[in-house]
Amino acid sequence: MIEGSLRDAAFTDVLQVVVAGRKDGVLHLETGDSGERQARVWIGGGRLLAASLDGGVHLGEMLVRLDLLGVDEVQTLLAEQASDPELPSLGAAAIARGWIDADQLAVAVERHLTEVLGELSGWRDGRFRFAEGAPPPGIADEEGFDPLRVLMQVGDPRSGDAVDPEAVLKRVGDPTAHALSPEAWDVLSLVDGRRSARALAAESDLPEGRTLALLAELLGAGVLAPATDAATPATVLVACADPAEARLLRLALLRHGTRPRLVADLEEAEGAFDELRPSAVVLDAALDPWNWLRALRRRAEGSHVPVLVIGAGPARWWRRGREAGSERLARPYREVDLQDWLRQKLPRAGA
Repeated sequence: MIEGSLRDAAFTDVLQVVVAGRKDGVLHLETGDSGERQARVWIGGGRLLAASLDGGVHLGEMLVRLDLLGVDEVQTLLAEQASDPELPSLGAAAIARGWIDADQLAVAVERHLTEVLGELSGWRDGRFRFAEGAPPPGIADEEGFDPLRVLMQVGDPRSGDAVDPEAVLKRVGDPTAHALSPEAWDVLSLVDGRRSARALAAESDLPEGRTLALLAELLGAGVLAPATDAATPATVLVACADPAEARLLRLALLRHGTRPRLVADLEEAEGAFDELRPSAVVLDAALDPWNWLRALRRRAEGSHVPVLVIGAGPARWWRRGREAGSERLARPYREVDLQDWLRQKLPRAGA
């Protein structure tokens, strides 16, 4: 068994040692004082099969980012999997419904691997452990991806060649005066002087790290400059217990140009509201937020903040929500429905 500390060996070095052995198994990683964040990378025959990261990007989110599935379709698949763990993987289920084909799924899986490995490459402490064994059925069917190809897309997180994710940039120079790559042109087309670099990355087909690196390249070339006169993006507080659902909300909010802050429960939401004074609040009905919401409405600073409650529930829940001044969006919701609500409540955010 291969195991050790990420302080002694960088993740990318560990991964290359493991794949060089050409054995089947899973590389477990954890970071934080008590291993709060955990990740797994499945490997077969020296190729990367799949990866997962607690609280991080998931395959459904990647399918939405690539415009292969809608937010509502991913919610439908997530709900089915939650109700029956024996169902096929999310990707296989999407193929079975005829929503995507195998080639499209392969693109999404590789992009998802790139995103997860990109984040893991930044982990500087924690533990790793490689356990040999056959991958689970849904993952064992994957042909796998060349680890060197994936790592090249990840890049070197230590290079520092990336813009601040919260930076807002504007176009200033002549891009035709530079030999820009097709990827750089694609990223440049997203820059609007209003949305943050993180929001642009959510809109891009490229991995987030690659998008931020290309923005840095354009900034260094004088094609872009900081938009010092840009309005600060509206902050939206999101309380959602399910990490996958929370990531879908985050994606939709980023693509609308807002700055989402995710919390997992109402206790966290209380502290985050006091800290951020958000422009709007989105609550998961599964948290039973009605008493919290009524208490918010009794506070001067929370009396008029727009609140949207998302989920399903009995009619009495929604009556209580209306009484507390919230609006409802039923699952599975469409991304455009959420953004229409934001456009009404925060007109400048989606301008």
